[in-house]
This record gives sequence, structure tokens and C-alpha cells, in this order.
Amino acid sequence: MKAFMRIAGCVAAVWGCAVGAQEDYRPAGTGQPTDAVAPAAPADEPRREPRVEEPSLGLYVLIGGGVEGYAGQLSPRVDTGFTYGASVGYRAMPFLALELGYNGSINNLDANGSLVAKGDLGSGPDLVRNGGQLLVLGMAPLERVQPFVLTGIGFDRYTVRHDAPPGGKTHFRDDTAGYIPVGLGLRVQITRRLAADARVAYHFLFDQDFASTSATPNALDGRYMGLLQFGGTY
Repeated sequence: MKAFMRIAGCVAAVWGCAVGAQEDYRPAGTGQPTDAVAPAAPADEPRREPRVEEPSLGLYVLIGGGVEGYAGQLSPRVDTGFTYGASVGYRAMPFLALELGYNGSINNLDANGSLVAKGDLGSGPDLVRNGGQLLVLGMAPLERVQPFVLTGIGFDRYTVRHDAPPGGKTHFRDDTAGYIPVGLGLRVQITRRLAADARVAYHFLFDQDFASTSATPNALDGRYMGLLQFGGTY
């Protein structure tokens, strides 16, 4: 009798452990294993497409610097120099923006008009330019990387601080003139508000009276520039 009671006790203990293990494997009130696969979504549920952000619209400000030089018969007479600028623009639509900007540059003159610069004619830059321009930008309506084209109209004020000595091929003087800029650029939205803007442009000069040369000026006697700017949209 005692042996039977011992065997019954052992069976009851094993049964209790098995039931306890089964209860731990199934979540309370579900009766399903914890690793059961979740039911699939209904087949007729619409698929969600990823949301695409539109380019930042509104007012923006840019400021930066780069390099500027002259082409044609002005190339050997004016050395490549430093350019700087600041712009305030308004992007009314994803593909169109208007921009009002200031830009200037400082260059040294080549006294002999040769391809190798002979040094400054005086202390500091020889030719200082200050100008303003109104641009129209046609922009790709993309979210992050936005290529664009630009054109417009601008005006310059040239100030000659040191002129070439007598006998030089070119005579420089103070002057005010206009130009038509044409260029390409790439704007990168670093964040929703912060952007980097890189552009290259060629300026077709209305005249080159600031640099009197022996040859007749033409459209190739222009100015080129590369500019890197940073700014934000507000």
C-alpha cells in the first residue's frame, strides 16, 4: 500500500510539472503558443506608398565665394581672382525661383599682357568689381539633389586701383557696365532648411570699356565664375 501511494505521488508530481510547463508556453486566455505567426493582413488592404517630400519653397538666403576669371583677349591681361557673393531668393514653385544678388571680385592685372603674370602693379588687388544681378532659376523639382539653369541681367562697377604702366597692351579705367549671366548649378538640401549651392556661370559683357584694347571686343571677351554657397530656407 505504501509503495502504491509513493508511485501515485510521483505520477501526480510529474503531471503537475507537465501542466505547469504547458501553461507557461501558452499566453493566458489565448491557448496559443507564444511563437505563433501573426495573421496576415487582408488581401484587399491598400498598399502604402513611401511619402516623398517636396522641395522647400519660400524665401532663401545664400552666401559664399569662389573663383573668377576673364576669357578672350581679356584673359592674358586680367589674372584669375577671388569672387564672393550673397543672394536673397524666393522659390514660388518647385521648378521656378527668382533671385536678387550681390557679387564682387578682386583681380590683379598683368602689366605686359602676357600669359605669365609679372606680379602686382601695386599693393593689393589692381581691379575691384562690385555688381548686382537679378536671376531666374529653372530648377528640377526633386527632394534632395536639385540641378538648375540660370539666366538674367546684371550691372557692374569696375574700380581700377593701379593701371598698367605706359607701353602696356591694355589701358584700364573705372567704368560701369552691364552683363547677361548664363549658367548651370546644383543645389543639395542638407536638411529641410539648410542647403549647399554650387554654380558655374559665364557673363556676356555689354562692353569692355573698363579695359581698352587694340582689338574689337566680341562675345568671347567675357567673364566666367565658379561659386560655392551655403544658406537656408525660411
